[in-house]
Amino acid sequence: MRPSPSELISAGNRAAGWVSNRLAADGSFPGVENEIDAYYKMPVLFALSDRPSQAQAIEMHLRKRFFEDGDFHANTPAEVLSFRNYRNGWIARGLQMLGSTQMATAAGDYLEGEMVQSFGAVVTEPWKPGVKVMDWGTTCSAAKAFLCLGRNEAAICCGEYLLETLANQPLAERFLLKRDLNGDYLRDDDPTFVIEIGGTDQIYFPLGFGMLVFADLYALTRDGKWLTAAEKLYDTVMKCNDEIYSVITNRKAAWGAAQLYSVTGDAKYAQLSLHIWQWTMDTQTPEGLWLRHPEYSSLEEQPLEFTVDAAVESGLYMFELARSLSGYLVKDQ
Repeated sequence: MRPSPSELISAGNRAAGWVSNRLAADGSFPGVENEIDAYYKMPVLFALSDRPSQAQAIEMHLRKRFFEDGDFHANTPAEVLSFRNYRNGWIARGLQMLGSTQMATAAGDYLEGEMVQSFGAVVTEPWKPGVKVMDWGTTCSAAKAFLCLGRNEAAICCGEYLLETLANQPLAERFLLKRDLNGDYLRDDDPTFVIEIGGTDQIYFPLGFGMLVFADLYALTRDGKWLTAAEKLYDTVMKCNDEIYSVITNRKAAWGAAQLYSVTGDAKYAQLSLHIWQWTMDTQTPEGLWLRHPEYSSLEEQPLEFTVDAAVESGLYMFELARSLSGYLVKDQ
């Protein structure tokens, strides 16, 4: 049975309410005041859920605790820096949505400075600070931010890198996510480097983020090459192990498929989105939370920054899906 848009929005508000009710007046979250992983998606959630006081507070905390020259990782541990620009993309987009254009513009400038101009990719540092590689998920996050900032040329450059990376994958059964600065694919069994198509214990969000960016670039340009690429990712998702329907890293696959439905009207994308999303609907606690299963067996065991991040991310997708799938959700009801 399809959820209604109002059911999705209600679930999103439960998650947003849990976060909002615990946020301090200065925008910090007690217990994880210095953990950027707890905060980087909050601006998007508060924009989508229309919570201006919390939005103002989180802007203040990001500025005072994390912001430095367009980057949001001031005085953070080295092990956190491997996803620096992935987070920066989320924050830049969220701040722009909230109207905090000064910080958003600085973050956009920083991200453009982190692009490998000959490829269009945005870099990450998976091993240690200063050792940079080109990364699929980071480039998707930056592309989404650039689109929100109106930096369409930069977003298209990112998209071209994603197209080329997708087209030249060297192994049909492995989706390689990182390349060195010469363009060579990095072959590493670490799950942040590769998705084993059909395997278990995979991290699926890069496939969904790619579908989303390709859908957005099609909406921007109406160039069919973006839909062709998105369809290839859709086919890849359909070849994944059935665990994709019951793991927390599936959420962006639902988001990307929903956006593809929004720009094409093809019901197969809406059906995939809802099939994936049903698990998220079913596993939300009455308080509005999610457990990162199978990593943790209980909310008490789960680190607080992960509990906050899961609530923020799953909550914001409730609002995104309610918008993107609205035509399908109300059809024949």
